[in-house]
Amino acid sequence: MTKKNLLMLMVLLVVFSMVLAACAGSNSKKEENNTNENQNAVENKAEVVELSFVNWATAEEATKARINKVIEAFEAENTNIKIKNITIPFSEIQNQLTIMVTAGNAPDMAQLASDAGVSLAAMGALAPTDELLSKEFLSDVSKSYYDIGAFEDKHYLVPWGGGTNGFWYNKKIMEQAGLDPNSPPKTMEELNAAMAKVKTIKDIVPLQYDTTARAFTTGFQWPFMRSFGVEPFNRESVNVNGMKLYAEWLRDLVDKGYTLPGKKLGEFRPLGAQDRLAFAFDAPFLKGTIQSFDEKITDEVFYDTWGVTALPAGIDGKSYTVGGSDHYTAVFQASQHKEEAAKFLEFLATSDVGLKDYVIPMGFLPVVSSALDRFPVEFDNPITKAFIKEVVPTSVAQPFGANYTNAATILANSMQEVITTSKSIDEILDKTQIKLEGIIQGK
Repeated sequence: MTKKNLLMLMVLLVVFSMVLAACAGSNSKKEENNTNENQNAVENKAEVVELSFVNWATAEEATKARINKVIEAFEAENTNIKIKNITIPFSEIQNQLTIMVTAGNAPDMAQLASDAGVSLAAMGALAPTDELLSKEFLSDVSKSYYDIGAFEDKHYLVPWGGGTNGFWYNKKIMEQAGLDPNSPPKTMEELNAAMAKVKTIKDIVPLQYDTTARAFTTGFQWPFMRSFGVEPFNRESVNVNGMKLYAEWLRDLVDKGYTLPGKKLGEFRPLGAQDRLAFAFDAPFLKGTIQSFDEKITDEVFYDTWGVTALPAGIDGKSYTVGGSDHYTAVFQASQHKEEAAKFLEFLATSDVGLKDYVIPMGFLPVVSSALDRFPVEFDNPITKAFIKEVVPTSVAQPFGANYTNAATILANSMQEVITTSKSIDEILDKTQIKLEGIIQGK
């Protein structure tokens, strides 16, 4: 081979080597880019936190659209968080959550009634909230609502909507019955007399009264029990034997047809929208619920028809109530995203959209003091004013704790036995006394 040819061959080899290097570099760059893109995609996907939210708000037509609107607003503000609704009816929620916790499948958070919440806290299922919630929220939230969710010196529940039960009266029906529509019964004796008059009107139910066999029912009936002079039980003792006056009144209530036996509280609410219910013992959101059944029931129509005040006074001259339908939420101990969950629960209770699109139109009482300043017009109505001035001050605490749900369920069953059988009331109460002593005192 000549020197010239050898030189040309060497040049070609150098050029070829350069091309190969360039191609290799290009492929390496592509691979690097692809790797980076894939890594970024994984990281972006990992940034989205999904929070499971067990609730009954999405199970009820009156609240489903409203709560979904609040959730959408939260997700729009917090694009890295998605809320997964797990819909469970109110009457099943405590049992289902207990099963989920026991099976190691607890949600991140849940909507709860106060008694169910404290019971779950006693099980160790909930995360304490004192260090979880923001300082801003803790300084704004009502202490009385917040303290209801306490167990053994720690708080576990996040207040959402105030649902203290008040005594509602339908002014139109009262007038039809020959009663003063602007002077509701002030004592239990006056209530009995008013129900007798209302009963003479066809197709009208005198009183909304939950007599189902569940723990919730004991909470509902608790103020009436107190009106007849007795607290059935507390965390240390039992006094069911002292309930004879109340049990006799309850049997009489059903025997005279003053209520519909075996009905849940919510099953009376459609009757309220139809002007077929004279008196009710229900939460502030009765207003929003009644209006959800009939769009013709405007605020003006509702206020002309319904009034609310404290429960008629009992034998000691006092009125009683409980936060029977206070709505709470909670973060579960097993959640891997407690901070994000707490952020969402604060949003439900205190955000403008949460108040404007859920709390206010449904008729809840606000649980944060700033709500009254931010929405002075919306909370300036006769129902809210009556609840704050007349009803809430009569609230009494219930003995929530590890044994409450079991004891309350047994008591509710015994009260159902009072209205569904002709057994001696003393016999029923004696049997229940022994059962509750076994639960509460370990006898």
